[in-house]
Amino acid sequence: MTSFLWGALGALSVLALLAVVRRAGWRRRFGRRGPRAGVRFLAARLGARPDQERVLSEEADALAAAISGARTDLASVRSELADLLSGPTLDAPAVASAIDRRLSRLAAVRARAAEGLARVHAALDPEQRTRLAEMVRSGPGWRRHRRAHA
Repeated sequence: MTSFLWGALGALSVLALLAVVRRAGWRRRFGRRGPRAGVRFLAARLGARPDQERVLSEEADALAAAISGARTDLASVRSELADLLSGPTLDAPAVASAIDRRLSRLAAVRARAAEGLARVHAALDPEQRTRLAEMVRSGPGWRRHRRAHA
């Protein structure tokens, strides 16, 4: 190998190492936030009491768990559909069954979200509900800020 190739390989290894270090730093800084950080931010913006924050946290955790389960289930449909497509004939009822199972899981997530919103609504004071409605109506502030400067 020539010295040029050794130098190129060395440069590529340094760049790969820098990419790994950068990604690890990003995850350390931003990867731990999760749904809890959003709940704390929301509770602070609403001026929620500890019991209200507990309700917000419980509902966020329950919805995150339901969404995670549905996401895992939806990811498995790809391999199931691929198996069905690879056969000599397509079994239409099996395809419909695979899709229907996933749709029923999404319906469960939708029902869980509706229950959670009802519980949060019941836990908040009228003034807090008004603030929450305004936050939902206006959306995240960073998007509004980015559009204004674009």
